[in-house]
Amino acid sequence: MLWRLAIRELWRSWRFGLFFIFNLSLGLTGFVSLEAFNTALETQIEANAKNILSADMAVAARRELTEEEVQNLKASLPSGTQESKMYEFFAMLSSEKGSRLVLVKAVDGSYPFYGELELNSGTVIRNDSEKEILSSRTAWIYPELNSQLGLGPGDEIKLGKLQLKVADLVKKDATQTFRAATLAPRVFINRELLGESGLIQYGSTFSMAYLLKFPAGIQEDVLREKLYQALPDPQINIETPSSAGEDSGRQLRYLSDYLGLVAIVALFMSALGAAYIYRLFLSTRMKEIAILRSLGLQSGEAVSVYIIQASLLGLLATIPTLFFSHMVLPLLSKILSNFTPFDLEPHVNLEAFLVALFMAVFGSFVVSLPFLVKIFDLKAAKLFSEEKFSVGEGPRRFWPFLPSVILFYFLAVYQSHSWRIGSLFTGSMVAVILALILVGFLTVKAAGWLKGFQRWFLKFSFLSLSRRAGASLAIFVALGLGALLINILPQLKSSLQAEFQIEGRSKIPSLFMFDIQDEQLPGVEKVLEKNQVQALGLSPLVRARILKVNGQDYERKIESQGFKTREEEREARFRNRGVNLSYRHDLSGSETLLDGRPFSGNFDPDKQTRAELSVEVRFAERMGFHIGDVLVFDVQGVEVEGEIINLRKVKWTSFQPNFFILVQNGVLNDAPKTFIAAIPFLNEEKRARIQNEIAQEFSNVSVIDVVRTVDEVLKTAEKMSWSLELMAGLALLTGYIVLFSIVRSQIKLRRWELNMLKILGASGGEVASFILTEFAFLSFIAAFVGALLSIVVSFSLNAFIFDGDFKLTWAQPLVSVLVITGLSLLISFLASLDIVKESALSILREEK
Repeated sequence: MLWRLAIRELWRSWRFGLFFIFNLSLGLTGFVSLEAFNTALETQIEANAKNILSADMAVAARRELTEEEVQNLKASLPSGTQESKMYEFFAMLSSEKGSRLVLVKAVDGSYPFYGELELNSGTVIRNDSEKEILSSRTAWIYPELNSQLGLGPGDEIKLGKLQLKVADLVKKDATQTFRAATLAPRVFINRELLGESGLIQYGSTFSMAYLLKFPAGIQEDVLREKLYQALPDPQINIETPSSAGEDSGRQLRYLSDYLGLVAIVALFMSALGAAYIYRLFLSTRMKEIAILRSLGLQSGEAVSVYIIQASLLGLLATIPTLFFSHMVLPLLSKILSNFTPFDLEPHVNLEAFLVALFMAVFGSFVVSLPFLVKIFDLKAAKLFSEEKFSVGEGPRRFWPFLPSVILFYFLAVYQSHSWRIGSLFTGSMVAVILALILVGFLTVKAAGWLKGFQRWFLKFSFLSLSRRAGASLAIFVALGLGALLINILPQLKSSLQAEFQIEGRSKIPSLFMFDIQDEQLPGVEKVLEKNQVQALGLSPLVRARILKVNGQDYERKIESQGFKTREEEREARFRNRGVNLSYRHDLSGSETLLDGRPFSGNFDPDKQTRAELSVEVRFAERMGFHIGDVLVFDVQGVEVEGEIINLRKVKWTSFQPNFFILVQNGVLNDAPKTFIAAIPFLNEEKRARIQNEIAQEFSNVSVIDVVRTVDEVLKTAEKMSWSLELMAGLALLTGYIVLFSIVRSQIKLRRWELNMLKILGASGGEVASFILTEFAFLSFIAAFVGALLSIVVSFSLNAFIFDGDFKLTWAQPLVSVLVITGLSLLISFLASLDIVKESALSILREEK
């Protein structure tokens, strides 16, 4: 009987059902599209995991393994294991056409065990292929070097002391490096030539990996644990295909996390509209419920009828959700294709469908719950009273809203993969929504005080707005959130561009040099002096590893399986690698002391037992370090003990030589070290000349063109912002659907009132003006407040997340306010058009 009642009532109220379904499905679209995209990404990464790693397992480190470690490694490997050794490092490539920083990949005949390289000539390089670079002094280069320098097959290039010819261009590379190659294009060379090149010297930055291929039947998880025990140093990482796949898609996952948060806002806004529509629907059914109660229907049974209805509507909402997702997915995939190492063809598979189904059915119930409990307050005696029962009557209950808040919170954590970000996001959203509700409430109340208008419809518009505070607040929150989302990204982009505006800002370098050997420092300074350039910063770099923290051995962090927060992933990465130490008298201009005391001066061995340490604050948070902690480092076999005396904030976007850990001056001065130098802004010609001279005289010194790198960063940020703006636009579209739904519902409720105005002599134009004035005022204030809040949120994100300077631009917020107001007017007009055109006589002829 309950099912029959539920379905019959839905059939009678089909317009309500369509509005509810459309609202919910639009909000679910972004959520489901992202889930489908992430599923496709994970599936593709999993399917290509061994190709990405090019091995069954890899033992990698940012140093050479000791003889003992190599023996322990080989003793732990099963019989029949094949090995390949590979190096990756940055170096300067020189040619007659110019010089560029490249990422050298030095390989042997076994590379790759899995995957392949497709060359421009059509040759496909596999494990068993003949490799021209191994039989001749040649190299394969990435096509970027062809577009940047015009290099092609047959051209001469120089890497360190090596004179090589370009054999071919790499058209497609299915393998993944152990280091990010975003700073420079790759060059493949023969590993046997490394000794002759002179590129890897003491202190050089490089990654080394033993690639392993096992015989069939090996349990890789068991072997990985065995290798971790045999190689306990946290700097040695045991890579599996799954972990290499995770590393390959890390940046895209971070972007997806933030896209997911924006999608949740769209879902919230659609739920807001659905909740309002459901409230109106329920209020019109109270009389029928009272009749059923008087005939013996229990409150619980009445609630069950509407739970069935909400569940059915949610189930039906998955149909347009799948349709809309198929429309959004190609656009989302096209935008994100720049960040994937392989082609993706995402579609709404079973997993994404189940997510949509759960969110639609459970979400519908959660949205409806605060109004369903009102049925328990309904008394059948109301039927025999002249009073009209309202859904808002009865005691106020806050607990029915808790499931919505809890669901929103866990969705935020799930999408961001971070308890911290999820909590901050939820807290920020609650604060923003409360601010919008407060301002909206004051606005609608203040509207009732606006008087003195000559035209009657202006006065009545503001009075009407004040009397219908519930509907007005729902519209205000939806449009305010849409305006906020649309404006956050442009504000952040303008601040990012201002932050990276190099020209005319002498404190930001145009070139960054590293791997300068101690004995090369005078020569490098001489080149700079000849070109009348003085380095902005020159910092020593001493490689070390942490042995103990507060007397406890510093052990590696092995990542757990299953759900991992981004903080856990970062902690594992930071913990499982060596550290670079430096020393200086004072903090640089890009550093700020946050807690503790500054260095007391040079280290005095007669008065001090430990060196003083300064640690970057976020690094300290990830590693669990605090002021007063005692750290023991291994510096080339010598133990150095230090105590953390302060935490400092580093502005990394300054591109100055900065470090996570600084050691008191006078402790590491005689330790083996290399130097890092930053060169101030130079014009393109002078920048190229210095870069070429350094590459010719000091082939092992790597030079990063910061201007070009910043340009690439800004282009990447622009590409990322397109996808974020797509989701923000979807959220705003959802807000407009909420506006249409609420305006339409309000117009239908006020049908008699509006037609009475016509009977009293008002023209159709005056009735339309009456409606449009009301919603124009509301949408303008909502858009204006949302734009202002976006500035506050953008400033907070820039200051506390990105540690950058905030640059305010007024053009985007002002334009968005006008556009949102104009579109709101259009939608309000379309929603009310048939009522405005309706003949007043027709409604008088209807039976009541």
